[in-house]
Amino acid sequence: MRARRAWPWGTIVAVIAAAVFAAPTVLLPADSPVGPKLVFIVVGSVLLAAAIALTRSEPGATGSHATEENDDLSS
Repeated sequence: MRARRAWPWGTIVAVIAAAVFAAPTVLLPADSPVGPKLVFIVVGSVLLAAAIALTRSEPGATGSHATEENDDLSS
């Protein structure tokens, strides 16, 4: 039986958000109206917020906090 692979959805959504943020620069002319650009900004912001929430909910996102007993740097 194969082990189930966990996809990094937070990273995937963050990449999509970056593409949405960059789209007006690539697709629209420089002197275009602000309205369409604002739509890209709002959609990108929502996707970025979703990416942050997904990243924080991934397994291992809390991390392990090293105590001074386990710290190799303390003497």
